[in-house]
Amino acid sequence: MMSFNHYGYNSLKNDQTNKRLRTADYDRESRTTNSSVSSYEDGRRKNAETQPNHILLLTITKVTYPINTDVIHTISKDHGNVLRIVIFRKRGVQAMVEYEEVEQAIRAKQLMDGADIYQGCCTLRVEYAKPSKLNVYKNDSETWDYTTPNPGEKKTAPLLPDPPRAPLISTRPTFPRFDFECRGGLLSTPHDLPNNNYGDSYPATPGRCVLMVYGLDPDKANCNRLFNLFCLYGNVVKIKFLKSKEGCAMVQMDNEMSVDRCMDNLNKLTLISGNVLQLQVSKQMYLSDIMVPYDLPDGTPSFKDYSNSKNNRYHSNSNGKNRRQTPSSVLHFFNAPPNISEADLSQTISKAVKDVDPKIIIKMFPPKGTEARSSSGLVEFTDMAIAVEVIMAVNHWPIKCESSKFPYLLRLCFSSLPKGIANAEMAQ
Repeated sequence: MMSFNHYGYNSLKNDQTNKRLRTADYDRESRTTNSSVSSYEDGRRKNAETQPNHILLLTITKVTYPINTDVIHTISKDHGNVLRIVIFRKRGVQAMVEYEEVEQAIRAKQLMDGADIYQGCCTLRVEYAKPSKLNVYKNDSETWDYTTPNPGEKKTAPLLPDPPRAPLISTRPTFPRFDFECRGGLLSTPHDLPNNNYGDSYPATPGRCVLMVYGLDPDKANCNRLFNLFCLYGNVVKIKFLKSKEGCAMVQMDNEMSVDRCMDNLNKLTLISGNVLQLQVSKQMYLSDIMVPYDLPDGTPSFKDYSNSKNNRYHSNSNGKNRRQTPSSVLHFFNAPPNISEADLSQTISKAVKDVDPKIIIKMFPPKGTEARSSSGLVEFTDMAIAVEVIMAVNHWPIKCESSKFPYLLRLCFSSLPKGIANAEMAQ
């Protein structure tokens, strides 16, 4: 017979039922509370994003020329008193500008948002930043504190009151400063600077020139394929694959300008495997040499030095020939044998891209003169991912020619006709 006392079956059953009811009530209250907290946090986050601040976040896209503190200060100083500037290149080129008053930042945002620093390039997207103050520890091309000549320096009392004569070492600041004149965009082109040093021949700098590359196909990726793609936007110095991270590599470019161009054109690029190429600026300043690199799945070494490669295109005597275009489904080819036919070119591409059967439209450019040394033209594909694969596989592909003792190295780059060859012909 069942017992119905405090320790009996019915009492235990009632306790379990009450426990379930209490748990259900607690879960319902928890969901209601979490929903309220989430709604509050979303509203607070939304208000924080739209609330004006005396610090602005500038995102620069279509980067074609160098971006440094002088450039940012020149375009910002007309709208108010600029206190500090910090430039960072983690995800592209961004800068924070700290004004003295909120009203100055509001006016600067209204006038600069959507504007081009230089005509047709270096476009600005201006937002309000969240920090209340920028920390600057030195004055250089990446950070600058306009309230003090020596930020981060601790001032201590001198051991002697006055020096007996002039100091042996000059204390004048030697930071490079440039004056720009407004014309067309917010600034004129950097070619107006003395010695014309800031165009395609942007000098090599010891800044952050190493990129982290994620999303590569581990079975196909190698150093040469990456070089063929990244050399379109700057000189490649070294490439190293990481054994601990599959499908990840590091690419060292010759300067920060090349890094900016790669970030602007190759980040979030879809590959033929379906992977999305992800780029980030590394904290490393350079890549160290590896004497015995391990082998990749295709048998090629995981490290290569391209500092002396003749296939790097950004040299002083060839800057005008470089075509820096955003990736598209149309490629421009040049340095092909002068007598190459469309069928030969199509066969060369199909031979290099083995696992893809691309549908190709080829347009040969008329030869320059009766004794043309090479031929050029356009190649169009059905998808941009296929064009990217062809760039990685076929760029610098050797083609034999009977009239030459050495093979021609076929050179490729993205075309300035992203809408297709047929549309371009109709427009003409």
